[in-house]
Amino acid sequence: MKYFLTFDIGTTSVKTCVFDESLTMRGHANEEYLLLAEKPGYVELPAETYWQAVLSGAKSAVARAGIDPKDIVSISATTQGETFIPIGPDGAPLRNAIVWLDERADEQAKRLAQTFDAARFYRETGLPELSGYTPVSKLLWVKENEPELYEKTVKFLLLEDYILYRLTGKFVTEKALACSTGWFHFSGDCYWQEILDAAGLDADKLPELLECGQIVTGGVLPEVRAQLGLSDSVAVVTGAMDQTAGAVGAGNVVPGLVTETTGTALCVVATLDQPDLDHPARVTLYRHIERGKYLMITIAMSAGMFLKWFKDNFCELESQQAEREGKSVYALFDQIVEATEPGANGLIAYPYLNGSLQPHNDPNARAIFFGAGLDSKKQHFLRAIFESIAFLLRENVELVEQVNRIEIKEIRSLGGGSKSDIWRQIKADVTQRPIASLAESECTSLGAAILAAVALGYYPDAKTAAEQANRIVNWKQPDAALAACYDALYQKYCALYPRLKDLF
Repeated sequence: MKYFLTFDIGTTSVKTCVFDESLTMRGHANEEYLLLAEKPGYVELPAETYWQAVLSGAKSAVARAGIDPKDIVSISATTQGETFIPIGPDGAPLRNAIVWLDERADEQAKRLAQTFDAARFYRETGLPELSGYTPVSKLLWVKENEPELYEKTVKFLLLEDYILYRLTGKFVTEKALACSTGWFHFSGDCYWQEILDAAGLDADKLPELLECGQIVTGGVLPEVRAQLGLSDSVAVVTGAMDQTAGAVGAGNVVPGLVTETTGTALCVVATLDQPDLDHPARVTLYRHIERGKYLMITIAMSAGMFLKWFKDNFCELESQQAEREGKSVYALFDQIVEATEPGANGLIAYPYLNGSLQPHNDPNARAIFFGAGLDSKKQHFLRAIFESIAFLLRENVELVEQVNRIEIKEIRSLGGGSKSDIWRQIKADVTQRPIASLAESECTSLGAAILAAVALGYYPDAKTAAEQANRIVNWKQPDAALAACYDALYQKYCALYPRLKDLF
């Protein structure tokens, strides 16, 4: 039996997984780290922190899988987009990584936007607008504020690129990740020279563009093989950005289905053949794992976060009860919500604790509980929170349908929220669409493994691999008897924003 080693490098942790030839997970490990936020708007991390977490995670995951590391045939990584690291002539980082959450480059973004307005920028890159978060703006910030460092930099590497470099010594990237930067051109499927020239940035300081799931020539460096006990023949394969890899792991590689991830945020992801790059909604588009396919991604920043906020501030008694009963407080919430009538006794929750990206693009929007009365109990508030995320899902699914003039008939549920049977049922009832859960919940890591397995010839393509490795294990069918109830509540939910937006 041979094995695929994957790294999912997130904002605050690295998840390392070992998959066998059937793409069944055999072992995993999680290594956490703390970000540095020493100035307002600045978010950084020493690049070595990522690498040490990768090494430690690899050793732990292999040990837990109980395998010989020499039976590992590939290494692939999937990472957050946008985080980047400057590499000097000696191959060492010249400064901390500038993390995707960092927004220091607002001034540079405003200047670039004078040349590339939002409509033009979206048409060329698929990104809604230039902002202080966009890597092209941050790279201009580095050039203007750290000019000596900029000149010394041999390559600016995104996070996956940096891990590939530490593994192989090669300066390479892949296109699904590069499209998060603002310097990747959609139609050309290459670096966007025009914006680099306008910003005075050097294209030769960027790594070579490879396809997703492409074997990096030369393999793993001897010193890394020795550290991890790997064979001489282990291959390194390019992955994809985390959202893209998650779509691959869930089988979201052809048009017609949607995946929703309810974690801290809510992300709705649809595969498209022909996106409308002139649509005024400007919903984020990423290049998929192959040219000519795209991912439309709506992002709502407060989903699971809303429930956690309510738990932390108002549910001490429930937390104590769950501890006494030896269960998760979220499992207790599921029981409470399931026993509470649909519609939460008329109470409607509005989930925007920290602003709205989609569908309203309003950073000032805030959360609301609407319709509370003397007969409103805590269970109604919990049920209203569950229902509010289902309303949010319906809003964003309808946005994707409207923008692309398509009908979505099936939704696959990922993330922590997918483990809640009652939450999936509520989503099915509110959207009046079937909601599926999958055998493997770690879809992002699985997606990276699929890309490697296809590259090495174990499967003919990503669609086949995902169908075989991550079957649907449960459907929640919508209850037609609840359609009228939820339609009425949804109309009230949708009416809140236009009436309150000027008050936020």
